Amino acid sequence: MAIKERNAEESRRRILQAAEHIFATKGLDGARVDEIAGAAQINKRMLYHYFGDKEELYTEVLRQNFQKIIEAGQEATNLQGSVLEKVTQFISNYFHFLTENDEYVRLIQWESLYHGRHTRKILPEMAQTSLPRLEALLQEGINEGIFRRDLDIRHLVISINAITIMYFSRRDIYNFLWDEDMMSEDALQDRLQHIIDFTLNGILKEGITYEKVR
Repeated sequence: MAIKERNAEESRRRILQAAEHIFATKGLDGARVDEIAGAAQINKRMLYHYFGDKEELYTEVLRQNFQKIIEAGQEATNLQGSVLEKVTQFISNYFHFLTENDEYVRLIQWESLYHGRHTRKILPEMAQTSLPRLEALLQEGINEGIFRRDLDIRHLVISINAITIMYFSRRDIYNFLWDEDMMSEDALQDRLQHIIDFTLNGILKEGITYEKVR
């Protein structure tokens, strides 16, 4: 890679990193291009050159995060193992992504306030490559007689996302329920195990059991 290309790639990386933090903190409307450029140590004109305007930069930050989630899901579905192991890893990968990416959690809260208008620009196309893989995994479980035949992938994806991300987005509200830090290793492991148990108990065919993953 030429030096010019490496410099451009590094500049884009710094802009996206700075933008993610500022958008997560202030939202799209509260963020300022001058502030993002300053945090990235980039000339403001270069930011416009790479990303067009503030809204396109915000959309690209969302796209980058969604791509990481899709890749985590693909990693799980590509595992050599049983259907249950793949589904368990799928949930675990998403949970750990949220654990390590608090700014994404806050970005999604902002995007909800914007009625998902930026997400709608990018997620449908990205979902076309990721949802069929998950659908095929669930169908595999149905064909093996492990999963219920009436599974609806749309509701399942929404349910997994809801019981997972809510723990992180509302932890300041629910913290009074715990005698320990909700982000401690033990608390996170307990929560992940609950999500796995809850999900698998909901999709397994009646009479099918599984060995809990610890």
